[in-house]
Amino acid sequence: MIQIKNEKVIVNGKEVMLFGGELHYFRVPSSEWKTRIRQVKEAGANMVSTYVPWIFHEYEEGSIDLTGETRPERDLETFLQLVKEEGMYCLVRPGPYVMAEIVDHGVPTWFIDNYPEAVAKTNEGNQHPTRVVSYSHPVFLEKVESWYEKVCAVIKPFLVTNGGSVILFQLDNEVGMFHWVTNQPDYNESTLKEFTEHLKNKYTQQEFEHTFRVPYGEISSFAQSKIKKPEPIFAHALRNEFGLFLREHYRRFIEYLKQSAENKGIDVPFVVNIHGFHTIDLTKRGTMYPIGISQLLETAKIDNVLMAGDYYIGNIEYDNYTDIVLANAFTKAIQWKEQPLFSAEFQGGSIHDKPRLQPATFDLTTRLCIADGMNGVNYYMFAAGENYENIGLFGKRHDWQAPLTAEGKKSPHYFTIQHIGKMLQVFERSLIETKPEVDTHFAFYPDYYMTEFHDEHTKGMTDQIQRERDAYLYNGIAKALRVNNIIYDAVNLLDDEELDPIKLPTLWMFATEWMDEDIQRKLINYLENGGKLILFPTIPVKTMKNVPCTILKDYIGVSVKEHKQHAFVKIDDTENVITNKVEIYETESGAFAWTEDDKEVAAFEKQLGKGTLIMFGIGIDHNFNYQNDLIVQLADRAGIQSRFQLDSELDLAIRTNPDHGSYLFIQNFDEYKKKTTLHYKEKPLFGGKELVVPQRTGLMLPIDVPLRDDLIITYGTGEIYNMEHEQDKLEIFIKIAQPEEEFVLTSSEWVPSENENVIVQKLAENQFKVLIRSRNETENILFSPVAVQASKL
Repeated sequence: MIQIKNEKVIVNGKEVMLFGGELHYFRVPSSEWKTRIRQVKEAGANMVSTYVPWIFHEYEEGSIDLTGETRPERDLETFLQLVKEEGMYCLVRPGPYVMAEIVDHGVPTWFIDNYPEAVAKTNEGNQHPTRVVSYSHPVFLEKVESWYEKVCAVIKPFLVTNGGSVILFQLDNEVGMFHWVTNQPDYNESTLKEFTEHLKNKYTQQEFEHTFRVPYGEISSFAQSKIKKPEPIFAHALRNEFGLFLREHYRRFIEYLKQSAENKGIDVPFVVNIHGFHTIDLTKRGTMYPIGISQLLETAKIDNVLMAGDYYIGNIEYDNYTDIVLANAFTKAIQWKEQPLFSAEFQGGSIHDKPRLQPATFDLTTRLCIADGMNGVNYYMFAAGENYENIGLFGKRHDWQAPLTAEGKKSPHYFTIQHIGKMLQVFERSLIETKPEVDTHFAFYPDYYMTEFHDEHTKGMTDQIQRERDAYLYNGIAKALRVNNIIYDAVNLLDDEELDPIKLPTLWMFATEWMDEDIQRKLINYLENGGKLILFPTIPVKTMKNVPCTILKDYIGVSVKEHKQHAFVKIDDTENVITNKVEIYETESGAFAWTEDDKEVAAFEKQLGKGTLIMFGIGIDHNFNYQNDLIVQLADRAGIQSRFQLDSELDLAIRTNPDHGSYLFIQNFDEYKKKTTLHYKEKPLFGGKELVVPQRTGLMLPIDVPLRDDLIITYGTGEIYNMEHEQDKLEIFIKIAQPEEEFVLTSSEWVPSENENVIVQKLAENQFKVLIRSRNETENILFSPVAVQASKL
C-alpha cells in the first residue's frame, strides 16, 4: 500500500525519498530497456517515470497496442514488469496530454483531424493555434474514456497495491499551459456554455448587473458572445471572472480523469504537473511559474492529488536561483498539506543544446530544493532516445542533453546526480524526517498571477502587475532576503483559514494597487490579532475587477499623497538609495524613509490593533550590493534575523528534527571557492573549523545524525556517499572537499581505525574525532567492532 502523510511518501510501511529519472520506453529499443533501468538505478535512483503517449499506442482510431503486437516498443506491459523486477518504483503518466516533445502533444492526430468540433477555439472562431482540445467537450471525454479503459487495464496489475511497482499515476499534463502561452483561452461552444452556468450559479441578478453592468437577461449572450470582444465597461470584471471560472474548469477536467481512473481500479495517489519556467536569453527564470500554480489552484484541492512542479532553470546562477526558492515556497503554499514538495519534471537536461547545461547546475538545483524540503525529485529527461514512427515534434532525435545518451553512455552530469543519489540512500532514513527551519513567511496571492490572458482593455493592468511582481518581489525583496540567508516559506492568501499570528508572526505582503476586498480584510484581521505585516511597495485601492476598494487604506488611516518614479530616498541612516517607485504618505509618525529631494515620507511603522504594520512604500529592484544591508535592516525592524553568521557570501539552509538530527546545506553559486567559519544561532559549527566550499557546488553536512542505530555523527565536514557493512567490518566512504576533513563520531559498538590518511583521536568514552588528510577525491573510514578492538588489547 502507499500513503502520503506528514510530507512523506510511505510505501508498504517504508518512508521513502523519491529520487527518480524519466525513461521513455517508447524511445528506447525494447532490447535495451533492462540496461537503461539498471543505469537509472545505478545513479542512486529508486524510481523510473514514463509518459504513456496515446498517439503512439492508438495509432489508428480503435486500434490500441499496449503489449507490443505491432512494435516491441509499444509493449508497456513488459516495461512495467522489468521495472518491478529491478525493484524500482514507477510513476506512470498516460495523459491524455503528455507534451513530451511529441506531435500534437500526445493526443492522436486522427482525433484532432476527425473531430474538429472538440478542438479549442479562438475568440475569432478559428481552431486554437496549438490544436489543443476543449477539455470538457463530450466527444473528447468519450475518446479519453476508451483510452483510459485500455491503458488502465495494463497498469492496474502493476500497482503497488497489487504487488507491483507503480506508486503514482499522473493525470494529463500542464493543464492550461497552451492557453497561457498563446494568450488564447478556449472559446469552444461547450466551454462557453459551462461559463454561462458558472455565472448563473455564482451571481444573483442584482450582483451580475452591478458587477458587469449588463442586463441579466443578456447573461447567455454575454458569456458566449460578448466575451470574445469585451467592451471597456466590463472588460476588467470579465477577464477576472473568466480566469476564476477556468480554475474550476481545469479542476473538473482533472476530477473527471481521476474518477475515470479510479473506476478502472487505479488506487494509488495521483499527480498533477505545474508548468511555468521560461527562457530569457541563455538562462531561464521562474518568475512566471506561479501562473501555472494560479491556473491549477482549484485542482490542488482534489483529494489524493499531489501537485508537482516542472523545474527548468537552465544554468543556475546567482541571478536566478531564488526563483527556485520562490517556486518551492509558493508550491508548498497551495498543495495538500500532507504531501511532500515534489518535482515530477526536475531539469535533467534540455530539448535544445543551447544553453549547454553544466554539471554544476544539476548539483546546485538538486541541493537547493532538498534544502528547501523537497522529498521527491524526478529528472526529466534521464535517458535520451529516438522518436519512432514520426511522433517527434522536433524530428526523430530526442537527445535532451540527458544523463544517459541514446546509446546508453553516461554524460558528465550523470555522475553529479549519482553522487547525490548515493548520498540520499545513506541518509534517507533520517533526512526524510527533517524539515526546513524558516525565519519568516511571504503571502502568496494567486490572483496576482492570473495574468495568463488579456485583451486590449486589460493589457495595461496585467502588464503592470507582471512588471511590478518581477521587479519588487522576485528581483527585489524576496531575492534580497534569501541571499542574506533569511529563509522563508509562503502562505496562500486564498485559503479559507484566517492568518494566525502565532503560526505566522511576521508576513511579507507584496501588493499592487489591486487587491480584492476579502484579502484586504484578511490582512486587517491579521493585524488586529497581533500579526506583524511588512507591506510593500504600495497600499491597494482597487479590487481585481478594477473597481475602487480602500478598506485596508482606510484602516491604516494614512493618506497617500502621490507616487514618484525613479527617485532617490534615505532609509534610516542610509542616503542616496535609488528606487524604481516611491509611494508618498501624509504622516510623520513612525517614519523611517524619506525622499531626498523634498523629505517626504516613503515608509513608516504603525501599531494597528494588537499588531504592527511596516509600510515600505519603496519599490526596489535588487541591482546593487548595498541594498542587501537595507533589506536586512528592514527585516530586523520586524524582528527577523538570519540564524546564520558566516564570513563569505553563501546560500545556507538547515533541515532539522529533534530526534533525527540536522542537515546543513551550503551552496556556492559563484565561480570561485570560498572559505568561511559558520555560526548557527550564535554558536560555532564544526568546532569553529574553517570550511572550504568549492566553486559552483554545495555541501550537505550532518549534525547529530544517526548514521545507523549504533553510530551517530556529531558533525562532519565531508559528504558520506556510501556505507558498507559486513559482520566484523563497517566502512563509510567520503567525498573530499576540505584540506582536512573532520568527523566527530559516537558509537558504543564501533571504533574507527587509522591509516596513513586517517588520524583518530579519542575524545570521550565511545566518542572519536577522525581527521582525514588526503589528496585523493575520496577516502574511507574503516570501523571495527568494539569487541575486536578489546581482544587486541
